[in-house]
Amino acid sequence: MSFAENLSKDTAGPDLTLTCKVIDDCMITTCAGHSDCRTCIHTIYQPILSQLEDAHCTGLVLDKRQIHCSREKKSLNLVVDTILSYKNRSPLRKLALVTSIEYSRDEEILRDLLFKKGVNIRLFTELYEAISWAQAYP
Repeated sequence: MSFAENLSKDTAGPDLTLTCKVIDDCMITTCAGHSDCRTCIHTIYQPILSQLEDAHCTGLVLDKRQIHCSREKKSLNLVVDTILSYKNRSPLRKLALVTSIEYSRDEEILRDLLFKKGVNIRLFTELYEAISWAQAYP
């Protein structure tokens, strides 16, 4: 079983599901279900980022268009701290978030916080564009 299959199996739950595949040094993850920032941290960000340490993936695409978020703006800093704690331990060069228009304002805040901390991050509404950007060098 590959690490992506293991990750998908380990993080699937009744309220939030996660599928993952790797294409050309880029991990592509699709998330679906109901969530809040704390759930995203424990179910999405921590497992994915810890796998990146061993996977040698330089790009990460998180497709969050199917997540129904509780919009806890006060918890966005926890998400930022989680991503930053793994940033220097993995070969990650690019992080692409694919989001729906409904939650784009929250994701813009997250992007701005991470970008100010040195994370190469962009927001997308289309998966194909996000994958192309994450796979492009540098």
